Amino acid sequence: MRKIIGTLLFLSVWWVMGGLVACSGASPDQPPKIRYGEDMCDECKMLISEARFAAAYITENGDVRRFDDIGGMFVYHQKHMEPVARYWVHDYKTSIWIRGDQAVYVHSPNIQTPMGYGVVAFKNRSDAESFASEKGGKILTLQDLLANPPQPMMGGKMKMPMKGGVTP
Repeated sequence: MRKIIGTLLFLSVWWVMGGLVACSGASPDQPPKIRYGEDMCDECKMLISEARFAAAYITENGDVRRFDDIGGMFVYHQKHMEPVARYWVHDYKTSIWIRGDQAVYVHSPNIQTPMGYGVVAFKNRSDAESFASEKGGKILTLQDLLANPPQPMMGGKMKMPMKGGVTP
């Protein structure tokens, strides 16, 4: 009887611990939390301060990577090649989270972004096309940006403070 109780206790603890480990990572089905003015960009280590430029991805392990510039997200991914469960970006017009695979991206040297990559995202294609026309930009997809991450262009803001209040 003791052996059965011991086995049941062991299996119960194992089941609970397994559930806790499985639930510890972020869900790719929900946008990650970013604490603006507190969280640092995983690529450049500067504070993330503007939602409309912020981006993130969630790895298959549930780890969250946060970025102050959409372009930085693609550069970081190219360097690290982590298996990604979901990309998240903000709509430039409304600052709401949208799935990266459902976004329409605009790239232009005439768009000032925090690190100068010149990439913004839109939920609606018509908004993206209008903005691209206004800024002399090019419409891109998630796959385009994964295949060819943008390079920083001249004119990026590069003025956001780093954690600890230091500005480069």
